[in-house]
Amino acid sequence: MPQKTVSIRGLDTELYHQIFSMAKRSGKRVADLMNIALKQFLESNGNGGVRKTEQQEDEGCFILRNNGEISLSKNDIIVLKKRVGSFKIENSGHLVFEKDVDEEALSYINGIIIHSGVVEAPHTIYPHLLIKSEIYGRLLKY
Repeated sequence: MPQKTVSIRGLDTELYHQIFSMAKRSGKRVADLMNIALKQFLESNGNGGVRKTEQQEDEGCFILRNNGEISLSKNDIIVLKKRVGSFKIENSGHLVFEKDVDEEALSYINGIIIHSGVVEAPHTIYPHLLIKSEIYGRLLKY
């Protein structure tokens, strides 16, 4: 498709600057991030920009959505698994996996989408999270 300059009147400049900074940190272009966001909005049929995931389409699947700040231990993950079965995490806030979280605990999590937030994980599980995650925000190891 040929590239064309598009002007958007009324665009919130603060949001644009946040996207610009995010693009710069991730080594992508603003256009790439905007295309992802617009595609997700269209896939959700315009329902507030929340993308419909495969897990949402499966009846009975639990999605833990974090827009604030939470910390998950191995025991927290095991209790969630017992109560809701395997689950998925969508993060736009700040999520910390505690040091006791291991590969077994991660096996209960079907996938993680890091939208615009930050996920912190011990270095021991970091590679496993890279495999399980769709990253638009930040995944940090400690």
